[in-house]
Amino acid sequence: MANLFDKIENKITAGKIEQGVEKLKNTPVEELSKQLEKVNREELRKKIDELDAEKIKEMKLDVEEIKKKLTPADMEKIKKLAGKDADLIMKKINELSKK
Repeated sequence: MANLFDKIENKITAGKIEQGVEKLKNTPVEELSKQLEKVNREELRKKIDELDAEKIKEMKLDVEEIKKKLTPADMEKIKKLAGKDADLIMKKINELSKK
């Protein structure tokens, strides 16, 4: 039963990542910043920290496809939105994109 819940959670998380990439590409930084104000940053850091190559594989995320979608301008948006967590976020993105 726990395995079923893990699969469901993985599917939801993968969907959120895909949705986040699309939002990043199509939404102004100011609007994204306002939306992030409503997010528990500690919880977000935990979720990001949990991501690893195995988790990405379980979620069936196509990292290569995501890398193709993200431009250098998108990466700058991520850094700007991450604020004080920019180093942590960029390190994790680089780590996962090399797998």
